Amino acid sequence: MIRTIGFIILFISHRAFSCSPGWTPFGNSCYHVSADQESWMVGMRMCEMHGGYIVHIESQSEDDFIRHLMKHNGIEKSWLGGSDWTIEGMWVWEPDGHSFLYSNFAHGQPNNYHGENCLSMEHGHSYKWDDDDCDNHKAYVCEKPDTGNVNGIIG
Repeated sequence: MIRTIGFIILFISHRAFSCSPGWTPFGNSCYHVSADQESWMVGMRMCEMHGGYIVHIESQSEDDFIRHLMKHNGIEKSWLGGSDWTIEGMWVWEPDGHSFLYSNFAHGQPNNYHGENCLSMEHGHSYKWDDDDCDNHKAYVCEKPDTGNVNGIIG
């Protein structure tokens, strides 16, 4: 019994510290909310520089986690990793091009207003998704695999 409890504590401790400082674990990934505000493309490059990509939200639980992470960090507007710039109205996760299996667009969104092609999450839409001009500056959320040996703090 004591051995089992010790193993559980060791597992939880390892899990809690498997992401590097500034990154938060959830599922099989580590997440970082940047305090910097950049265009969608610069946010993507910053995430790639640290072994990740702008977040791909693939479930309601991950969506809830990202919303909580943004609120906890005082972020009202953030880029997510989706775009429809290749084929208008066909949203995919960049850079791999996988189609959305889950989405949480705000009512009336996406609307392609003046050619909006990049995905964001905003407080003004109750943290639901919106399409936006890729050149606008917002915070961004990076995601990378939780390998237990993650390096790098950004933004």
